[in-house]
Amino acid sequence: MLEQKLPVLIFAQCGRFLAQSATQAGYTVWVVDCFGDQDTLTVTDRWQKIPPLKQLDQQNILNTLLEITRGQKCNLVCGGGIESHYPFLTQLPDNIHLLGNSPKTIHTVKTPRLFFELLSRFDIAYPPTQLSPPDNTKNWLAKSASGLGGSHIQYLATHFQPIDHYFQAHILGLSGSAIFLANGQHAIVLSINQQKSLPTNKHASFTLWSIETPWAIAEQHQRQLEQAVSKIVVEAQLIGLNSIDFIISEKNELLILEINPRPSASTELIQAELPLIQHHINACQGRLPEKVINQFIIKSSLRYIFTSDDVIIPNGMHWPSGCHDLPAANTSIKKGDPICTSIIQATDFQQADQQHDAIENKINQQIRQSR
Repeated sequence: MLEQKLPVLIFAQCGRFLAQSATQAGYTVWVVDCFGDQDTLTVTDRWQKIPPLKQLDQQNILNTLLEITRGQKCNLVCGGGIESHYPFLTQLPDNIHLLGNSPKTIHTVKTPRLFFELLSRFDIAYPPTQLSPPDNTKNWLAKSASGLGGSHIQYLATHFQPIDHYFQAHILGLSGSAIFLANGQHAIVLSINQQKSLPTNKHASFTLWSIETPWAIAEQHQRQLEQAVSKIVVEAQLIGLNSIDFIISEKNELLILEINPRPSASTELIQAELPLIQHHINACQGRLPEKVINQFIIKSSLRYIFTSDDVIIPNGMHWPSGCHDLPAANTSIKKGDPICTSIIQATDFQQADQQHDAIENKINQQIRQSR
């Protein structure tokens, strides 16, 4: 039986939402992440900084976990970033108990050969995909199985020599994701969300810019998505909160793209009475909710606010209501990186977009005036 009141240790690129959810659920929270944003530190008892994910190695992670836990027992919940570092989970010390997918499960869904073979066995549709570059690179993409937020996706050109990438036909259409709870045998889809990429004047971008929920897709697509989730959950033994990415093509085909074997950004948009991390913990123990937990009374929208230039966050920054992942004063942010996250609830998505725009303008104005 899980000791409910053990501290929750969060490992993620950005641990803010999971930390807030765990705090709301009554847990003591320790966080290991890359940023230490102001609203993360507000709800954590302990925080340890890690370098950017690409600079991490397995021993560095284990040393950091040992340092923050001080040998005390805790439950580990992993967020974004575990995809590229999951082998360390096989060497966790005895005082750290994993609440989430096993290394074997993550390996299954994040190894392209294994994942797309799984989809093929169950006749689950996905875009044309291969492990070596196609002879004709036109309309093909190179993707990293461990990438986050779409920034790793690139057009495959003859001069591009990707390492540790797989290759997938570029499908035009509408991108989406679905959040689901699983216990290894059964799954419940909690939300279906539309995803939009960062606008650019030069060429199509694949960097995730915004998420909107709920997204009312066709009933046939919803059934297809739920069936795909159910089959993948059983075959890969997925547990806890996970998400599945898909695209609805211009030919009206729903095609599966990938599984994110951990709580993803769109989880935050679910309106539920019980903190989402508690549902994650319960599902990892085998318990799924008996009734629908999401309460989509109004529309929810998340947008990442990116900087168009190198900036430094000024002292006395006044963050508009709706801003999250707040960097501390004097934090340097490089051109093209996100400054913060804007989350809006509104009666429609057009109204939400207008509020996002207003928030972005207020932030940029303060940064300009500080120079």
